[in-house]
Amino acid sequence: MARTVRDLSVGERAVLDAPQLEPGLRMRLAEMGVRRGEEVTVTQRGVGGARILSVRGSRIALDARTAARLPVQEQAT
Repeated sequence: MARTVRDLSVGERAVLDAPQLEPGLRMRLAEMGVRRGEEVTVTQRGVGGARILSVRGSRIALDARTAARLPVQEQAT
C-alpha cells in the first residue's frame, strides 16, 4: 500500500506522486504548487488528519480526505 501525505509525520519530507483526485481539485492544487514531482514537508498536523504542507516556500492546508489521496514517493533526502 502506497504512503500518502496523511501518513507523513511533522517535519517529514516526501516527493508527491500522481494525485488521486477529481480533475477540478487536482488542477486547483497544481496551481498552488501541489503537483507530481514536488517536494513537500509536513509542518503541522490538524484535528482529524488534516495536514499543513510547506511547498516551495508556501504553506497549504489540506483536509484529511485530500491528504489521504495524495500519494508520495520515497522520502526526499
